[in-house]
Amino acid sequence: MSKIYMLGDGTHASPLKRLQCRDEDRELQSLLEKNHHLLPSDQIDPENPPQWLLIKREMPVTDPATGIERWFIDFLFVDHMAIPTLVECKRCNDTRSRREVIAQMLEYAANGHHYWTAADLQAKAQEVAGGAEQLDAWITRNRGGAGDAAEFFNAVIANLRKATMRLIFFLEESPNELCSLVDFLNGQLKETEVLLVEARLYESANGRIVVPWLFGYTEEARVAKRESRAQAAGRVSERGEAAFAAAIDDAGLGSEVRSAIRILLEAWPTIGINATRWSYGVNAILVVPTVLPKRGLFQVGRNGDIQFYFGYWNPDSYADIGPEQIRLKHEFADGLRGLFGVQFTDKQLRGFPSIKAAQWSGKVEEFVALIKKIVP
Repeated sequence: MSKIYMLGDGTHASPLKRLQCRDEDRELQSLLEKNHHLLPSDQIDPENPPQWLLIKREMPVTDPATGIERWFIDFLFVDHMAIPTLVECKRCNDTRSRREVIAQMLEYAANGHHYWTAADLQAKAQEVAGGAEQLDAWITRNRGGAGDAAEFFNAVIANLRKATMRLIFFLEESPNELCSLVDFLNGQLKETEVLLVEARLYESANGRIVVPWLFGYTEEARVAKRESRAQAAGRVSERGEAAFAAAIDDAGLGSEVRSAIRILLEAWPTIGINATRWSYGVNAILVVPTVLPKRGLFQVGRNGDIQFYFGYWNPDSYADIGPEQIRLKHEFADGLRGLFGVQFTDKQLRGFPSIKAAQWSGKVEEFVALIKKIVP
């Protein structure tokens, strides 16, 4: 990148003094934590610029060999399209900001999705956002009111598992050999974006100036990845009852699971604004309007798993949760414990735990009876 000049009297251009980063944590990581827009969305995708949501700074990654948290990613973001974005910050004088950092980032990407869950990511994002309502507001604002938090983070996990993600190196200067490696990887990887963001620091009379610039992303690579993702999104993101039914038929589920899902769905037809009913987005969500108009009791995913929405029935997070809603949640959890033998921890009763299709499908009639017993 060329020098940055300041026009003093409108005609005389003076070069700004370049600042060297001395403390990676204080100068690069803290800078990005407070200024997410330094990841230049308009350069990454001019047609649909990513809107950033920070999930966690220093996100732990488990070592599959030992089962303990061995590594930490500097930042884990997600954008409004539910695409996870892993960011590593490196200063120019750090010699690791070359080949080693590529291997390190790929290791994070390869292992993170094995141990992160949708509920865990949602809880971390909620803490950073300042609460459940603030997180819901971000999702509503940036996704056009589409979906809820649980559904959004299910999509994040689905993208992680199929390697639809971004790997970003946030540097004060990009070494040529790292640029070459990133350019090569970005041309070879179909779903994963590998990017360099160079954030050069300059000093002016009024303070510091940061100039973020994107490297390693050709227009050809951008178009190819956009087309690939559009095709995938067309298959998995269609919404509504018909799309959900078609996805269940195409999911390769056993006949017992498919039959159990049909029994469950038919127990509450999608009619009556004040009746217990199914709401169809990407997944099927059971809504109980007389108790909680805006949020669901649980969802059935396209893989047949059920995710319980206990986190939406938490009085610490939502003002519309009172004694009646708390009683219903605990009665429902106790019934599930007796029916399926699941033991919910206090943390799970404040979150979004799941049970597998095989775990509930053999007792679907009893499950329906339990729900009809506890909901009005």
